[in-house]
Amino acid sequence: MTSLIAATATGVVLLALLAGGAAHLSRPAALPDALTTHRLLPRRAVAPVARAATAAEILLAVAGVAALLAGHRAALAAALGAAALMFACYALYTGYALAAGHGGPCGCSRTDVPLSSWVAGRAWAFAGLAAIGATLAAGTGNPPGGAAEWTTAALAAVTLAALLWVLPAAMGRPVATTRPPAHTGAVPAVEGGH
Repeated sequence: MTSLIAATATGVVLLALLAGGAAHLSRPAALPDALTTHRLLPRRAVAPVARAATAAEILLAVAGVAALLAGHRAALAAALGAAALMFACYALYTGYALAAGHGGPCGCSRTDVPLSSWVAGRAWAFAGLAAIGATLAAGTGNPPGGAAEWTTAALAAVTLAALLWVLPAAMGRPVATTRPPAHTGAVPAVEGGH
């Protein structure tokens, strides 16, 4: 059972790193613009911080995938441990920005997701999954055995990663309300003609 949890947690984290890095590369201005809007960093630090975050996500994803494919548990645990720290920093930054009353986009995806407690919660979830994956990868347990367990772990990882990735956007959208019908002034007919 722990091998399935480790494989799922690892898959979620690697997919999140890949999605984040790809989003930053495809919209290179989104993260610097968001960091500028948050007004927490000096202006001259915005571009280097954005580049460092993008590079870290991509490098950790590549290192994690390479370690996973090579079966190198120590390297996988190190990559997941570093990812846990990075995601915890994201969560702390978001929490601080919200506590300081700074809003704006999160800069974390291709869509304009507003900075919210859902963004911080997602970052904490990714940090926790990375820590679980790192702990279990560093242990002595066996990896999933057989195609069925690997398939189950892969499907669970893709599903959980997708759900966590879209959670802030889904929770941040306003709920559509319906208006009651306009009153026309007509009085409905009463049974019996009265």
